[in-house]
Amino acid sequence: MLQCNKIKIMPEALAVKIAAGEVIERPASVVKELVENSIDAGAADISIYIQDGGRKLIKVVDNGEGMTRDDAIVAFERHATSKILKEEDLYSISTMGFRGEALPSIASVSETALCTKVSGDIAGTQIRIKGGKLEDISDIGCAEGTTVEVRDIFFNTPARLKFMRSASAETGHISDIVTRLALSHPSVRFRLYSNKAPVFETSANAELKLRIAELFGKEFLKEIIPIEAGNVSVDVHGFIARPELAYSAARGLFIYVNNRWIRDRGINHAIASGYRNAFKAKDALAGGRYPFVILFVKIAPQSVDVNVHPSKCEARFRNQREVYEIVNRAIEDALKASSVPFAGLNPKFETRPYKDSVLAERIRDNHLYYGNNAQPCYDKQYGTDYSQKPPLHQTDVVESLNETEGLFTGDLEIIGQLWKEYILCERDGEFYMVDQHAAAERIAFERLKREYSSNCRVPSQMLLIPQSVDLSLQEMDTVGESLKAMAVIGFDVEPFGGSAFIIRAVPEILAGTDCRGLIKDLVSELTDYGISFRIDDKLEDIFMRIACHSVIRGKRALSREEAKALLRGLSQADFSGNCPHGRPVVKGISRFEIEKMFKRR
Repeated sequence: MLQCNKIKIMPEALAVKIAAGEVIERPASVVKELVENSIDAGAADISIYIQDGGRKLIKVVDNGEGMTRDDAIVAFERHATSKILKEEDLYSISTMGFRGEALPSIASVSETALCTKVSGDIAGTQIRIKGGKLEDISDIGCAEGTTVEVRDIFFNTPARLKFMRSASAETGHISDIVTRLALSHPSVRFRLYSNKAPVFETSANAELKLRIAELFGKEFLKEIIPIEAGNVSVDVHGFIARPELAYSAARGLFIYVNNRWIRDRGINHAIASGYRNAFKAKDALAGGRYPFVILFVKIAPQSVDVNVHPSKCEARFRNQREVYEIVNRAIEDALKASSVPFAGLNPKFETRPYKDSVLAERIRDNHLYYGNNAQPCYDKQYGTDYSQKPPLHQTDVVESLNETEGLFTGDLEIIGQLWKEYILCERDGEFYMVDQHAAAERIAFERLKREYSSNCRVPSQMLLIPQSVDLSLQEMDTVGESLKAMAVIGFDVEPFGGSAFIIRAVPEILAGTDCRGLIKDLVSELTDYGISFRIDDKLEDIFMRIACHSVIRGKRALSREEAKALLRGLSQADFSGNCPHGRPVVKGISRFEIEKMFKRR
């Protein structure tokens, strides 16, 4: 009995679509490839027009050198490139594009039209391709440079079309791409238009610092610090921000190698390590948070391989350790030289009477209290992985939630404070340490849950002076579509023109707190969840974040009255043995164990 062969040659049209999927993930991928081609063509002015998040139209216009008719035709062939002709060229890549896959990949999943003309030619060339099939080649009158129009992306691959997100989300991705490219090429003027409305426009011949101001606002210049380091083979320069301005996601990391934006875990680790070393603290950056960093690494093309990923967003260094050490040192030295204070550090021990303490004034003036007990607020501890339950030790008296029941309502005598972070107590021959920061988080978290359970919303406090926050395009769209959801958790936010939004009210628990960073964190999470999420499904995550922001940052000396107030707050909280992240609030050691340590038993 004859058997049919199972292995067959894939049809060319299918192979092209699969190859296109490696390069073109979404409309933003098209924008990236086309704008990179414009930069390689020497363009000094690049305009990008999109409609419906790029799904209906992506149009990129540049004033670069253009192409002849023959070059324009060949450019739509797979592997056609002017950058690589021999194997050795792979090890000296200095251009943005080089694979020769972009135009054929784009044309295979869309309706594409290219118009181009070189200097001195009377007429330009127009090429139209639909779904990878050539439809027309003709002369056309056009300006010098190149214009590419891409319409109805993925029209012939409906399965890919189903995975695209909303128009606002796709527009946000495009904005992010153009922002990255604009940062790395400050001498080029960039214009981005969405549905004929301008999104942003930069100037030409700009310095990096001016470009940062154009993209993130002039006020941002006050928050950034220049960095510079290197040796004969590696040069590092750019700008960083102080740790308090960290983001909940990596959107503030702009890492470039030879002007190409990349993702690199090693460099990210080197950056975080630089912050920790500068402040000699593990909590210089909150767990899971990322600083704002614009970092340019210049290295000989022969020492880096950018041909690692189809979208060219990864790199492999010949000497990784050297690059990472230079980045680490550049961050650390810049932060130390700037003398930027970090609110999370306060090595001196101090005690103040209750009436004079900063904490008491904050409670009294800003009404940061829990119920009628005037319990104080504290900030979370940073740098700890809360995803795993801490290991239990034999010396732990309080090893479970059940064992904390009634603990804070009894005669727990406060005997002192350790390192401005832990309240020391004793009772009935047992010694206890209470993490005051974790305790305050649990109190705040339980209060938020209790308030929401009573009213199906979190009570708000109007601000005497509204706070203004600038958001990215994607964040603006997210806020615009989730204002009702934000009102439920206590925020009154409204547009204020351009990229600015005004915070008019915040949850009562946050009264007197600068909520701009929290708003950006919440918007980032809402963007990740998607607008269609049910708020009830994410309440605990949101309340945990609000609780973290509601407590005072850093170490804090407590009076006895303040410490007692904190313990009273714990006595009214459910699951008081752990903070919302799962970290222990209290640990105990029995007298028996202490005496055993000192060989008395």
